[in-house]
Amino acid sequence: MLIGGHVSTRGGIDKAVDVALSIGAEVIQTHPSQPQTWRPLTIEEATAERLREKAAAARLAGHWFHAVYLINLATADEVLLKRSIGSLVHYMDLAARLGADGVVFHPGSHRGAGFEPMLPTIGSALRQVLGRTDSPARLLVENSAGQGGCVGCRFEEIGAILDVAGDDPRLGVCLDTCHSFANGYDIRTPAGVRSTIDEFESAVGFDRLVLVHANDSREELGANRDRHANIGEGLIGTAGFGMLLADPRLRRVPWVLEVPGEGQGPDLANVNRLRELAGLAPAVARDPYGAVQTSR
Repeated sequence: MLIGGHVSTRGGIDKAVDVALSIGAEVIQTHPSQPQTWRPLTIEEATAERLREKAAAARLAGHWFHAVYLINLATADEVLLKRSIGSLVHYMDLAARLGADGVVFHPGSHRGAGFEPMLPTIGSALRQVLGRTDSPARLLVENSAGQGGCVGCRFEEIGAILDVAGDDPRLGVCLDTCHSFANGYDIRTPAGVRSTIDEFESAVGFDRLVLVHANDSREELGANRDRHANIGEGLIGTAGFGMLLADPRLRRVPWVLEVPGEGQGPDLANVNRLRELAGLAPAVARDPYGAVQTSR
């Protein structure tokens, strides 16, 4: 299986490859632009080519974009909906240009209107996004943590969103472990893990799972709060992750860490905690030129 992390693009998006090498990541996720703004990203072709070349040289096995947090496909506000659709189209086109594998996004909040009444709007928005781009990138709905009337918190909502959006094979799912725990899926015990996996299979289907966000939780089960912790330092714990990693249906997709590390995001220690729990050999840090880094 493949394990990596969400890495910084500070200094240019191609710098994400350098960070990936330093933490032993086989796959990465990035915010190509600031996640709290609508401003589209403009990338010069020289930078795009540098990213493609560095990713190939590093033998990265995958690169995923995370869309801006402002997106809301469950809104009755026509201006916000139009911006959200346009932003996702932009990210999909950018993924095609830069050789990224896909775009992860949160579907948004119904803001009190209710999930069922807004479901046709969500489906229509997703069909518009996919109809406006010929990008081969995957568009992944991520399960949300549960705050403020969010949609896509429970697995049955994710399944309903995919069903109403049509049959475009580019549409898939990103499963976040912290968000699942925040919504009451108890992935700390054998019975809880079995129940969670069975519900996901029934409501969504593992054929639609494309990516896992691996995050421990600083908040209690069912708290509906999105507070990530390093692997084994939160309330899911190493036992929970070990049980999840033992399931072959979850191992067949990449796992991307979005943990705090020592304050700078995912690091080699967290990558190797996951690798150990998965029964994999430890990763080693490499410099951008491919040499193994050693301590002096």
